[in-house]
Amino acid sequence: MAGPRLLLVDGYNVINRIPELQASLDGGLQNARNQLALRVSGWSREHPGVECVIVFDGDFEVSGGRGQRVAGIRCVFSFTRHGGDDELIRLVRDHKGAGSDITVVSDDNKVGNNCRAHGAAVRPSGFIMVRKPRPAGTKTGGSRDGKDLDR
Repeated sequence: MAGPRLLLVDGYNVINRIPELQASLDGGLQNARNQLALRVSGWSREHPGVECVIVFDGDFEVSGGRGQRVAGIRCVFSFTRHGGDDELIRLVRDHKGAGSDITVVSDDNKVGNNCRAHGAAVRPSGFIMVRKPRPAGTKTGGSRDGKDLDR
């Protein structure tokens, strides 16, 4: 029996690799984290049944170890002593053998190589930016004029 599907996102790596998110840094670090969470939230809606977690380098004392939810997405901050990369690897390693289907989104070689070694699929940062194609014949949303025409 397969376990839960899990998407782990290397927070600051993805922010710094995607121009749209990198530009959001102009509004501050929290703004960039929020924009990433919104992007992951959109991806999550298109892929039901996948738990999404964003991992940031951080300070356990500041986050209180609880993490936070932004746009419905769990955001966790690593312990300062080992950083976000090691936290991502630990999360994958701890799920190894649990039957989980884990995908890690990161362009970091250390993260990618270690997570692959523990059985995770690794995708590039742009993975969360790709919109899921709609099946042929589905509408993109109803119109306000009541005729239900595609936009």
